Amino acid sequence: MKTKIGIDARPLAYGITGNSRYLAEVLKVIIPKHKDKEFYFFSNKPIHVVFNDLSYPNVCLVVEPKSIPGPLYLNFILPKRLKQNKIEVFWGTIQMLPIFKLPIPSYVNYHDLNFISAPETMAKWNYWQHKFLSPITLKNADMIFCLSKNTKEEIIEFRPNCKDKCIVVYPGVTKVKTNRSKLKIKFPKDFFLTVGTLEPRKNINRLVDAFIQFKTKYPKDKNSLLIMGRKGWGEEGDLLYQKLNDREIRAKGIQFIENPDENTLASAFQSCKAFFFPSLHEGFGLPLLEAMLEDKRCVASDIPVFKEILSDQCDLYIPAKDTNAWANAFHIMSNNTKERTPKFPTKKWTWQETAKKIEEVLFL
Repeated sequence: MKTKIGIDARPLAYGITGNSRYLAEVLKVIIPKHKDKEFYFFSNKPIHVVFNDLSYPNVCLVVEPKSIPGPLYLNFILPKRLKQNKIEVFWGTIQMLPIFKLPIPSYVNYHDLNFISAPETMAKWNYWQHKFLSPITLKNADMIFCLSKNTKEEIIEFRPNCKDKCIVVYPGVTKVKTNRSKLKIKFPKDFFLTVGTLEPRKNINRLVDAFIQFKTKYPKDKNSLLIMGRKGWGEEGDLLYQKLNDREIRAKGIQFIENPDENTLASAFQSCKAFFFPSLHEGFGLPLLEAMLEDKRCVASDIPVFKEILSDQCDLYIPAKDTNAWANAFHIMSNNTKERTPKFPTKKWTWQETAKKIEEVLFL
């Protein structure tokens, strides 16, 4: 039974994102259960303050004194740190393992194969990094935690010899206790919600254009569009960021909340009329679970992975690049008064179940 567990904790350096939420929620289940083990968090940057609750007595932070570019850190610094701390098993949490196979059991999370299925949504440097390193990571991994069946199928198609070491480990979802009195932001009375980093893959710019088209056609409509996330890269990182902070755009009922805290985010899911998720490509789609848990109907891109999550009986699938269809979806949902039917199966989507599958591998 391994007692020193090394974890790539770099997702925890960026605040609340899909990757960091997945990692943090699993760790909150696993670490308190295994007080006889030591968990080492390795990162090239300081851990964000929102994850201070992961500072358990059996957690050791190994953070570099100076920020080091991710690829250099992963391949040349991290292996040294693992050896220095006598780590017995390593969990890579962001689709990457060092190019030279580690001398210890090594497992990796895999969210997607964007560099194959959606290369146009990636920054050039990130595309080439994944194109070059993914085959090596898949070869070096002793087990691959796939975020969805779709991701597993993509990996097997890309590298058939990986079939026996791929397992599907879905995310979970937890009801968050909210405190409305601590909200620093006032939500619109009636609003649609979307969340995500401002980057091309999230397709939020098209959703904004569709909402403006909807409001132009139905000027008396009182609904707003609330966008929560952080600034990313590319056109949707720069131009969209400027666009969302433009006075004329805000006057059309579009509000952008940057880097919301957990209380604000959870309160928005509870209060929204419907949840929109227009991504061009996703490894999974955790925000959909968060919306469904609050009995919200969802409008999402018509991509395979979302068919693993949503219900054909009450959710809408929209062609991701069809602005007119998104605008029409706003009209359909503008009079939305019904809750989810059938109810969301909460027992199926728990972090306890996610953690159970991961710890069965980590502690072999």
